[in-house]
Amino acid sequence: MAVRLETVHEKSKRYDWGFDYARPDPKYPTRYLIPPKGKDPFRVMMRGYAAMETEKDNRVYGGLDSNVRYRNANVAEPRFMEGMKFAVPAFTDAEYQAVCGAGFLIASVKNQELRQGYAGQMLDEVRHTQLEVALRKYYLKNYHDPAGFDIGQIALGNHPVGTLARASFQPFNTGDPIEVSMCLNVVLETAYTNPLVVALPQVATVNGDHAMPTSFLSIQSDESRHMANGYGTLMCCVQEPDNVPFMQEALERHFWHQHQSMDTLVGVVSEYFAVNRPWAYKDVWEEWVVDDFVGSYMSRMGSFGLRPPDRLGDVARFVNDMHHSAAIALAAIWPLNFWRTDPMGPADYEWFENHYPGWTARYGGLWDAYRAMSDPSSGRLLLQELPALPPFCQVCHCPCVMPRIDAPETRIFDHEGTRYAVCSEGCEWIFRLNPTIYTGCANWWERFDGMDLADVILALGYVRPDGRTLIGQPHLNPDQMWTIDDIRRIGYEIKDPLKA
Repeated sequence: MAVRLETVHEKSKRYDWGFDYARPDPKYPTRYLIPPKGKDPFRVMMRGYAAMETEKDNRVYGGLDSNVRYRNANVAEPRFMEGMKFAVPAFTDAEYQAVCGAGFLIASVKNQELRQGYAGQMLDEVRHTQLEVALRKYYLKNYHDPAGFDIGQIALGNHPVGTLARASFQPFNTGDPIEVSMCLNVVLETAYTNPLVVALPQVATVNGDHAMPTSFLSIQSDESRHMANGYGTLMCCVQEPDNVPFMQEALERHFWHQHQSMDTLVGVVSEYFAVNRPWAYKDVWEEWVVDDFVGSYMSRMGSFGLRPPDRLGDVARFVNDMHHSAAIALAAIWPLNFWRTDPMGPADYEWFENHYPGWTARYGGLWDAYRAMSDPSSGRLLLQELPALPPFCQVCHCPCVMPRIDAPETRIFDHEGTRYAVCSEGCEWIFRLNPTIYTGCANWWERFDGMDLADVILALGYVRPDGRTLIGQPHLNPDQMWTIDDIRRIGYEIKDPLKA
């Protein structure tokens, strides 16, 4: 008679026996009380796991091969393909940090049932990293303008806003082990992977890119297991009432931080790098984050003392505007980008005004100026028109133009003799919880204060193989490409806004 999976899974946990010849302390300590018994809802055994993931990999790589044959990369909208130059490296950073995070949890949480789930997740995250590297290789080899895809990961780490990914995803594997799971499994994967890995592939599809959905929907098929890891960790820890205040603080901190990065990233890519838009980001956020995560998932935690994040109202207010502000800020610093930024046109203005009333009055003039300066013969940059460079938030690393570029909620303060900027009350609260975490990173503008913009571009390596033409461009026209000589003639000097 066949043995039930649940029986085999339960027996396998008994092999985590104790020993008395050494102290079995976890590698990383936690302030939480972790009961020795938990629950792995998926009960995945490695034999079944390997067969399932092999089948999924075969489908993805077969799909990429068919996309090569149909020359899909050059059928897709160029505007969307340019967005993939920075989006895919950012997602790959998240996957790699999650590999480390799952290993961190395995080494730290003395609960074999939970560790079994973390082990499956660690293998998943390795797989996701490989899929995204393969996707970037596909773009690099098949898209007609590969510049930017070839240096994606290095370029992201050097980019003014690229450090947003590092700031957002390193909490996946640093700090208290249970709070690692709160950040990775509960907030990022339960609240935000659906907008990222379900909704965003819809945008790719309607813009003609079928390779991205092929890879990302396969990735999302694993995320339900990771969400279950978060739920299992929560349900295990709430058995100890003393854990609840710590869990609430962790939820508040990571919900705000992940919102700042994920709502900015997905909002900008889905709306400003799309020609065809199947939805407005604020509506997707309402469906997946408010209705599903807060309304369904978090509501079940109420009886254990956990409540929805206190700053949910502020998050909703920011979501309406923040990605619009970030998009024009990224366009303004286009010489420092490793992708081309297509100006918004009349059809874009109409769509934005219909979905975000008041958009034209707030942002239309800036996009008009950006478009007027997109030809090298203009000899001008939108950077020169700004009264000052916006500082970058010391916590989330977003530009301090949030939520609206005309009404930022920037806070500047001194801490132990050094001046810092944060973009919001939420980020200041996070900074003051533990300043040590956030004071080790220099302000991006500080690194290049006093340098000519042309020299900064060369130092970052953001030029094409000819050594002259910039990777970043303020349009998609191959006949009007800016060169380093055009930038040097302008004579723009970088000035750290926090130095003044």
